[in-house]
Amino acid sequence: MKNGIKLFFLVTLFLVQFSCKNASAPLIGAWLRHDFKADSEYTVTFEENNTGFIVDQKKTETGIISNIVSIDWNVKNDSLTISQDGKNIVTTFEFTSDGNLILANFSGFEFVKQ
Repeated sequence: MKNGIKLFFLVTLFLVQFSCKNASAPLIGAWLRHDFKADSEYTVTFEENNTGFIVDQKKTETGIISNIVSIDWNVKNDSLTISQDGKNIVTTFEFTSDGNLILANFSGFEFVKQ
């Protein structure tokens, strides 16, 4: 009987351990804002160590103008917090059926994984 109880708890622990998944894993990578044009791009990159960067790039007649900003980010429950220049932006995140990323309180446009 004791062995049965121990086995039950061991199996339960095993199942709980491997059923928990990292909610932030699908965010890892570079995301190009859906409204990109030939002369402008806006990309958000989430790195595995909860850092990343935002690149806003515009092409002009004289060359390319780029602005890069470092970010920190964190996922808690269904909320994504992006910290940029001392400001925190808290947004929900979800994925469309096409795999695009929606950050409702961050941008009105979807992001396409690169």
